[in-house]
Amino acid sequence: MDDRGNVVLAYTSDSQLMLDCDLKREDEVIEFAREYAKFHNLESSAVFKTSDSNRVDLYGKRLGNYCIIFGKVLPWDEIKWHIQEAFRLGMIDKKFKRIREFGTITIRVNSKNSRIPPPRPLYYFRNGDDTGIRKFVNHWKMCRKMGKV
Repeated sequence: MDDRGNVVLAYTSDSQLMLDCDLKREDEVIEFAREYAKFHNLESSAVFKTSDSNRVDLYGKRLGNYCIIFGKVLPWDEIKWHIQEAFRLGMIDKKFKRIREFGTITIRVNSKNSRIPPPRPLYYFRNGDDTGIRKFVNHWKMCRKMGKV
């Protein structure tokens, strides 16, 4: 029997705004992370690519799956508002929006299987507080090579 699965590890928080942006263009996610952080005073932001996709947009540009980690530590009520706003702006899907009912956000940090590697950092917007990003990155560094790589 060929088991292609893996033990999937994640980072979970009830005080950090993290968004899972699936089937988006890389430039779109990076611009959103930077501008949203500035507009809402979320301090710094980081974008990680979580996996590739074989889909393209109407202009033939490849879509991918990404996550955004924001630096400022926030109360859960504010995080819920930001999740609703990111959904309204079209950056997250309904499936991710539903997770706010559980009181935490979870982002994968290691390989999903032999075809989907661990998330990799793409962009960092330095804009003050990066506490949330540092917490995520420390966990990611510790776990990214665990399981199948």
